[in-house]
Amino acid sequence: INPQTTLIKNNLYYSVGKKYIAFDASAGKTRWTYPAAAVSQTVTDGKSVWFTDATGRLIKLNASTGKLQWKVKTQSQPGKKESYVNHSLHAADGVIYVGDAFGLTAYNASNGKVKWKLKGGAHGYKLLQTGKILVATTTIDGALTTSGLQGIDPQNGKVKWTQNDGDHQDILFSNDKSFYSRDVTEGIDAGYAANINEISLTNGKIMATRSYIPVDFVEDQSASDVVSDGEYFYVIEKYDETQKKAVVSRFKTVSPSKSEPEKTYSFEAKVTEWSLGDSGIAYVRLENGKLLMLDTNSGRTLASAQYKGTPLPTLIGQDVLVVQHGGQISGVKKPVAQ
Repeated sequence: INPQTTLIKNNLYYSVGKKYIAFDASAGKTRWTYPAAAVSQTVTDGKSVWFTDATGRLIKLNASTGKLQWKVKTQSQPGKKESYVNHSLHAADGVIYVGDAFGLTAYNASNGKVKWKLKGGAHGYKLLQTGKILVATTTIDGALTTSGLQGIDPQNGKVKWTQNDGDHQDILFSNDKSFYSRDVTEGIDAGYAANINEISLTNGKIMATRSYIPVDFVEDQSASDVVSDGEYFYVIEKYDETQKKAVVSRFKTVSPSKSEPEKTYSFEAKVTEWSLGDSGIAYVRLENGKLLMLDTNSGRTLASAQYKGTPLPTLIGQDVLVVQHGGQISGVKKPVAQ
């Protein structure tokens, strides 16, 4: 099981060795297999699935049977004894977008033909979001290695804008006019644990900045992660060795800078994952192997389980949770929030 494992509804797609597996996570049965080693997540339109494999091919299979529909070479081909590295894979509006060391390539989802390709810099592109404007990140080399953002026209692959102010590696959420991205730039001075920029989709300019939780030393006390459902920002603070606890603070996304948290949650171990489900439910993974189902509105723990081995990200399906721990994978019936 690898980090590229994908759960779509109740269908799990993953690779073991050189075998790509479609697995019914609800029934616990393998549906079909295909001879390939996936190195990307899987995307689907319900009828077909697409992924890239270790040899640098973009592959389309029938989602029901696993039968090959087509395969094409990507623009970045690995050398001998090397494995292809995929940065991102997205499907939208009949197009498959592949981000890799070459850059960004748009393929026609029906036949695999290249619609357009955009050459990236030394590190290529990772696509973060599709829509009227594609938002991609690329690594910028300098005294400090940072990530810049670019807005790309999905029709022709032309760069519409570039935003290199700060270090933005992901998108928290977006609307029709703007998107929100955390600036993870660190420093040795006092500042804030989380700085979140609202960035225009039209021109890439920073429209507003929201800074939360003042700290004495940003480098040591910067938040380990920020997660959002569009209504709230959840700021996951680093484990406090003195207090022997980890704190997650919740802010409304409209809360101005320097606001006090609307709600806080405390845990006895480092929070390694905070995944948001439906109706205000969070699935919280702790470093000690504990997995919690938390009602974020009341703060109550609705269910918990203890796992042995190193826990990996929890995948949330339609009716099932897939928990990876150590060398094992477990399917857990999704608890129903009361």
